[in-house]
Amino acid sequence: MKLKTKFTLLVALCTFALLGSFYQLSKNSAERTFLAFNKQSAITFGHSLLDDDLVEEALTGKTFASPEATLTFLASTFPEQLFIWRDANSTADVKILNPDLSIDYEQVKSGHQFSIHHPGVAAFVVQFNEAQYVLSPQGELFWLPEVLLDRSFEKEALQQAMLDDFMLTLVILSIIAALLAWLGSWYFLSPLKQLKRSFKAIESGELDTRLALKRHDEVGEIIGSFNNLAAWLQGLHQQYKQMNSDLSHELRTPLNGIRSRLEAMEDGIVPMDKAQLAVITQDLLNVNRIIDDLCLLSLTESKQLTLSSTRVNLSELLTSTLVRYQAQAEAQGVKLDADIQEGVSVTLDAGRVRQIVVNLLDNAFKYGADGGVVTLKLSYQDNELVITVADCGQGMSPNQLDQVFERFYRAQGSRHDTSSLGLGLPICRQLAELMGATLTATSTENQGASFSLRFSRLT
Repeated sequence: MKLKTKFTLLVALCTFALLGSFYQLSKNSAERTFLAFNKQSAITFGHSLLDDDLVEEALTGKTFASPEATLTFLASTFPEQLFIWRDANSTADVKILNPDLSIDYEQVKSGHQFSIHHPGVAAFVVQFNEAQYVLSPQGELFWLPEVLLDRSFEKEALQQAMLDDFMLTLVILSIIAALLAWLGSWYFLSPLKQLKRSFKAIESGELDTRLALKRHDEVGEIIGSFNNLAAWLQGLHQQYKQMNSDLSHELRTPLNGIRSRLEAMEDGIVPMDKAQLAVITQDLLNVNRIIDDLCLLSLTESKQLTLSSTRVNLSELLTSTLVRYQAQAEAQGVKLDADIQEGVSVTLDAGRVRQIVVNLLDNAFKYGADGGVVTLKLSYQDNELVITVADCGQGMSPNQLDQVFERFYRAQGSRHDTSSLGLGLPICRQLAELMGATLTATSTENQGASFSLRFSRLT
C-alpha cells in the first residue's frame, strides 16, 4: 500500500472517529437536555394561573403594616405564586419575598418590566402591561406562577449543562486527535529516523550498514534505494582499494624495472645497447598504456569523448582486423574462424569499433586459446547488426559473468590474466553506449565465452 494511501486512510479514520464521537456525545447530551425540558414543559399551567379576583378577595378587609407583611400573607395564601411589590412613586423600591432571588425594575413603553436574577443562570425577564392589583397607599402588586420561573431557570441550567458537555467532549476529542497525530508521526517518521542514523553510520565509514526492508510503500522504496546505495558505495570503496593496489603494482613494476636498468647502465653492469633500450621502451609503453586506459575510461564515463562517424565497409574492416591475428593463432595452435557477412556498409566510428573488436579478440586469445577455436562473426539478427567474438575456453562462472564489465575486475582465480588492469571491457562497454550500441556477454564454465556488440539503428 502506498504511503499516500496510508496517510489518506489515517486522516479519514481520525476525522470519522472524531466527528462520529462528537456527534454521538452531542446527540446523547441534547437528548438528555430536551427530555428534561419537555418534562418541565409538560406541566399544565392552567390551574396555576391566579385570577385577580381571588387576590382582591383575599386582601379585602385586611390591613398590613408593611409591604413585606403583605407579601408574606399572599405567599402563604397562594404558595404556588411569586408576588412582587412595587412602590408606584419609586422605580428603585421593588420587593420580592424569596431570599434567593433579586429583582430589578424598568419602566418600558409597554408597561412594567422586571428582571429576576438567580445565581448561576441568566436573568428571567417578564413584562406586565399594567399592575395586576393596586394597593393603598400607592403600592402595586404583580404575580406569576412559581413553576414558570422554575421552568425558566431549569432551562437555563440545562442549556449550560449541555454547553459544558460539548466543551468537555471537544477537549477529549482534541486530546484523542493529538494522540493519534503523535502516533501517526511516530509510525511514519520512525523509519526515516533509522534512515538518518544509517546515513550517519555511512558517513563515519561503516559501509556495511543496511536497513531491514519490511515495508512496501514509498518509505520501503527509499530504504531499498538506501541499501542499494550503501552496497554500491561499499563495492566502489572495495574497487578503489583494489585499484590503488593494482595501480601501485602495475606502475611500480615497470618503473622499478626502468630505474634498475638505468642504474645498472650507469654502473656499467649492463651495456647501453639497443636491446636494453628496447626493454626500457617497452616498460614505458606499458606505463603509457595504463595512463591512456584511465584517461579514456574517464572520458567515456563523462560523455566527453567525441566520435568521428563516417561511411565505412564494416565487412572489410573486420576482415582486415582479423588478418593481424593469423600469426598469433598459428603460434598458439588456435583455429581462427571468420563468419563475416559481405557488403555491410554503415555509418559509425570505425576507429572505436576496431578498438572494441581488438580488445575482445585479445581477451579471447588471452583467456580462451586453450579451447582451440576463436570465432569472429558479423551478421544481421532481428533487425540488429551484431558483431560477435567467441571462444571455446574455460568460460566464466555466473558470479564472474556479473562482474566482468566492472572497472578493475579481473577473474584471476579462473583465468590466466597476470598483466591486465581490468579496464578493457569497461572501456568497450562505455564506447558501445556512446555509439548507441550494447555490449553483452554470455558464458558457461568450461564451454567458452561469447561477447556480442549490437547496433540497432545504423544506416
